[in-house]
Amino acid sequence: MAELELFERFYYYTRAHEDSDIDEIALLIINLTIALMFSVVFQWQRLKRLVKERDQQRKLADRHARHDPLTGLMNRRAFSTEVKQTKETVAKGANRFLVMLDLDRFKPINDLHGHAAGDVTLRVVAKRVQSEVGNDSTVARLGGDEFAAILAPGTTVLQAERMMRRLLHSVEKAINFGTGQIFVSCSIGLVNWTPGMSDTEAMRRADKALYMAKSQGRSQFAWYDAEMDRQSHERAEIEADLREAIKNKYIEPWFQPIIQIDTKKLTGFEVLARWKHPQHGQIPPGVFIEIAEDSGQIGALSLCLLRQACTSAKDWADHLSISFNVSAYQFHDPKLVEHIQQILTECNFDARRLTIEVTEGSVIHDFNVAREKLQALKDLGVAVALDDFGTGYSSLASLRQLPFDRIKIDRSFVTDIATEPQNQKIVSGIMTLARGLELDVTAEGIETAEDLDYLRSLNCSLGQGFLFEKAVSADQVSWLLETKWAEWEVEPIVNSDVADTAHRQAG
Repeated sequence: MAELELFERFYYYTRAHEDSDIDEIALLIINLTIALMFSVVFQWQRLKRLVKERDQQRKLADRHARHDPLTGLMNRRAFSTEVKQTKETVAKGANRFLVMLDLDRFKPINDLHGHAAGDVTLRVVAKRVQSEVGNDSTVARLGGDEFAAILAPGTTVLQAERMMRRLLHSVEKAINFGTGQIFVSCSIGLVNWTPGMSDTEAMRRADKALYMAKSQGRSQFAWYDAEMDRQSHERAEIEADLREAIKNKYIEPWFQPIIQIDTKKLTGFEVLARWKHPQHGQIPPGVFIEIAEDSGQIGALSLCLLRQACTSAKDWADHLSISFNVSAYQFHDPKLVEHIQQILTECNFDARRLTIEVTEGSVIHDFNVAREKLQALKDLGVAVALDDFGTGYSSLASLRQLPFDRIKIDRSFVTDIATEPQNQKIVSGIMTLARGLELDVTAEGIETAEDLDYLRSLNCSLGQGFLFEKAVSADQVSWLLETKWAEWEVEPIVNSDVADTAHRQAG
């Protein structure tokens, strides 16, 4: 009623003042009010749309922060959060299985087919992993070609293993790309996440299990093994200490005598590496030499040992030589001959007293390059020998094409040869071949008098083994040369046929 009265007053007022512009002003106010109302509605709709877009962008950013944009799976960051949350359920007594998966030889796919093919492969593998482990399991792509999963609660060991076998088979199925197909396999590591195990330790063990699967041949799954982990940890410690050991000459050359079989006269020594670790004790050469090869330190180790050996042997009688084994890794070093010549010069050691031994694996890949390198060593005055003869695939080709001075029959054919008819035939054939090629022969692994007698019957010229002496230090050699070996004759050791097993492994 009040509004109606107010409108009537306004109406009568405008009629009474028709000669003024009040009605125009009123109309303007009404139009402005209407325009303002439309503006408010428009701005409100725009603001609403902006809020919605911002919310979508926030959700998208959150998804990108937690998910891999290529596969749509969780990323490493989100998976880490999931692992921490799972730790709480495990702490309450619920075992869970943590899985790490890595594609085998994924890089060649990118190299051969391009990165687009690699992306397709990762997307397909992601779908297959998610499909095999089920929607109740948590799956993530940690980066590159590495995936991880936490299997669904209640999964048993048997179910987990069946799941992994299906997953291995599924991943190996062909992936269509363009007009061709891509084939890939994977390795899987599993750990049983039990109460009391931290999330960090669970991830470490799963990763270690993955490494075990790869080291066992790939395209398989492996459970975490505590003993293998201990060995791996010990190996890592040895690798970490190796560089310091080489630098400070903690790894020393030891010498096993080489004798003339018919006269028992001492002719020289084979140089063998020995390392007494302050924590791990005596480390077998097969362990630290393999580590040196894998870590790229074999060159530094070999040259350090050769320098020490030449320094020790230069004061021994001139007719005593030393035989030094060069690994396949070091043999391919373009500066090998140069390094050896430098060491001979530094140590003032006669090159004619040095024999470099190489295995067939060192020369088999390229006979032309191997021939040039071996001939360069011979030009220095160094003799060259083919080590572990009989264990390779193309020994005859090696002898025919390469300038060797001597072959060494592998100990696997020599030890207990008197009671092994097959080995007798093999060694007899090697001796016939060597005589035809006018090569000296050294038999390794002589451990009994019967072995010695049989080799003597074949007119084998040189031999070494525990029947005469295990490897000894340079100081012991010097002492033996002044006492027991003063006449250059090395007598067999009594009861050598029961030689210590540890000595056999060390040799």
